[in-house]
Amino acid sequence: MNSSNCLRMQYKLLKDMYFDKKQETNDYILCTSNILKDYFWNIAYIKNKLNDNILNEIENKFKEIDCIPSLYIGRDDTYYEDNKQFILNNNYKLNDTDVIMILDNYKDTDININIKVVKTELDYNDYMYSLASAYNDNIENEDENVYADSITKEYYTAIKNSIDSSKTFNIVGYNNDNIPVSVATLNLVDGIGMINNVGTTQGHWNKGYSKQVLTYLIKLFRENGGNHLLLVTEHNSKNQTYYEKLGFKELYVMEQYMK
Repeated sequence: MNSSNCLRMQYKLLKDMYFDKKQETNDYILCTSNILKDYFWNIAYIKNKLNDNILNEIENKFKEIDCIPSLYIGRDDTYYEDNKQFILNNNYKLNDTDVIMILDNYKDTDININIKVVKTELDYNDYMYSLASAYNDNIENEDENVYADSITKEYYTAIKNSIDSSKTFNIVGYNNDNIPVSVATLNLVDGIGMINNVGTTQGHWNKGYSKQVLTYLIKLFRENGGNHLLLVTEHNSKNQTYYEKLGFKELYVMEQYMK
């Protein structure tokens, strides 16, 4: 599974939840979203050696959808060094570096909390409460469901629309006081799964809740015929170290460039 296949699989797994259109040429893969206008969901992955014509074509595609160009290159790609220099020469800057990880030998843990798949409005509200708290560094009152930014509201609507999807499992865990404390999402298609939205409510960190939710999620993945399980996180981050300790290993590293 090379970088191109990873992106195709990511699109297939997240289609209709986040992505909704894919265009592919010999030179690039363009994945876009009418659901989310965020630059993480409107991206061009470069397959071939870049030149002015290819870059102009990609930039015009982004202009058509009124989005800032977001270019991805994989560090294992044949033209990585050439494309990196070409992109930098065209006034793009490195914005983010992600690592695609794959489950290698997950170390299960005992599950001592109540965990369920989101199916109702109440479940969804509990899921959103935990996710909002986990992803908002500035939250002061952990009883508030505070959105991190304006994009997040669209993002949460996309999650709500996925509740009835046969390929999506949104998981929420509750502690002994029946407080929602940890969440994660699994998307599963044709035996390939992807984890995202892993988070624990502020005030409940470092208690092993995320590991229990992930253990439940991975068992669910296996029970539904899963063979290969992927996740994407920040490269060289504490999150990557955490997942490595759980039994995930690095598959590919991809860099995102923006003007």
